[in-house]
Amino acid sequence: MAAAADRHGLIRASRWLGPGAVVVALAVTYAPVLVHAIGVWRVDQELSFGFVVPPAAAALAVLSWRQRRTSPSPGGVIWLPLLAGGLLLLVVGFRSGVHAIAGASFLPTALGAAGYLYGMAAARVLLAPAALMSVALALYRGLLAPLGFALQEVTAQGSAMLAAAGGIPVRRSGVDLFVGDVHFIVAQSCSGMDSLLALLCLGLLVVALASAAWPQRLLLLALVLPVVVVANVLRVTAVLALSLPFGTAAGEGLAHESLSAAVFLVAGLALWLACVLLRCQPRFDVTPSSSA
Repeated sequence: MAAAADRHGLIRASRWLGPGAVVVALAVTYAPVLVHAIGVWRVDQELSFGFVVPPAAAALAVLSWRQRRTSPSPGGVIWLPLLAGGLLLLVVGFRSGVHAIAGASFLPTALGAAGYLYGMAAARVLLAPAALMSVALALYRGLLAPLGFALQEVTAQGSAMLAAAGGIPVRRSGVDLFVGDVHFIVAQSCSGMDSLLALLCLGLLVVALASAAWPQRLLLLALVLPVVVVANVLRVTAVLALSLPFGTAAGEGLAHESLSAAVFLVAGLALWLACVLLRCQPRFDVTPSSSA
């Protein structure tokens, strides 16, 4: 009995050697792309969420694999063009110096390798985590500048209107807000872009793991932007209100950081409430199926 159990354990372990080797090969191949991406995430505050993407994508892949109760199966040559296309994009990205192209190549490369070696089931499991990882690797500075400026304008206008409705004497000129002699600028770092991107990644993880219909999942993702905008408007309005007794200190140092953390927390809770109402909660039923 002990020998049979050991043999069964070895067989089960051997099933993961192949996928493990694929993961190692992808990691080695895309190591230069990841190094460059880490530099981008470190320099640009709005893109700093990229640091949580690799572990989140890995966790998503494992959970999706277990949910589908999938075992590696024979693949097919039909996936070779996708794999070759991904590797060609990687070479083009390296040769041209356009790191966004190299990062974007991760998705077809990973799906092509998984499909060629282990079939459609493996490719479907890796679709969401590979897409998430590919987006993170393809980020570059200035990518979202137009959207960031639009968010600055919306935040400044919404905060001025809400503050005025609450009796706060505020004047607005573009993204500049004035409360008496106190002057605030809704800068790029105050646009809410970092919260938006982080919550979009969180929403993608929820959508990938949820068992709800696709219209509900897409609606959940669509709610991320208005939730972040409303939460950020409330944050800036709170700064304007606090500037009456505390002046510019209301928008600096610990007070500013605390309000930013509170905004992200409120936006996250609002998104989770929407997730519950839409019945899009992730399922974590990872109990392996029994076999005779």
